[in-house]
Amino acid sequence: MLIDISRPLFPGSPHWPGDSPTAFHLNARIADGASCNVGELSLSVHNGSHADAPFHYDEHGATIDALDPEVFVGPARVIDARGRTALTADLFTGVADHELATTPRILFRTDTWGDPKSFPSTWPLMEPGLPTWLAKRGVRLVGLDVPSVDELTCKDMARHRQMLAAGLLILESLDLRGVEPGPYELIALPLRLRGADGSPVRAVLRPAP
Repeated sequence: MLIDISRPLFPGSPHWPGDSPTAFHLNARIADGASCNVGELSLSVHNGSHADAPFHYDEHGATIDALDPEVFVGPARVIDARGRTALTADLFTGVADHELATTPRILFRTDTWGDPKSFPSTWPLMEPGLPTWLAKRGVRLVGLDVPSVDELTCKDMARHRQMLAAGLLILESLDLRGVEPGPYELIALPLRLRGADGSPVRAVLRPAP
């Protein structure tokens, strides 16, 4: 059984204020006499559920096509952060270090993003030391059910840079509503977009055996 944790993309779907909206239309239609339907898609690579490449926040960082796809597939752990105003290390109370090492992809469920048709204005942020704390325990990727690891008004990408310094990759805008905390297998492969600063992903979870 696969659990879809991707946010749908459609014309008018929420996107970062000022960024490119999602647009889709058919350039050819069977209904109009064409031999097949052919669609055209236009969007920011940060719309919907997506992976950030280090190049997004570092001029010399790796682009999305240069990242190891294995980081985006494998054991993961959903952490219950509902009701929290900040994401802190005490969320891992009861999770042993060796358990983190065996689930090196951490997904924070905050349920902050309620209405899928609107864009939130605030969300919980990671405490500054959390990326390093996670990396020391073997974590390689962090996913969130909010639009960004930084706040909406952020200009310096401080938390993105903290993630880069810790060697952690980022998934943003997941939909973890209804997903119970615990271990899973994550599959969230980005597109192989040469030179890109990010990519949409179709993120799914498979319950751990």
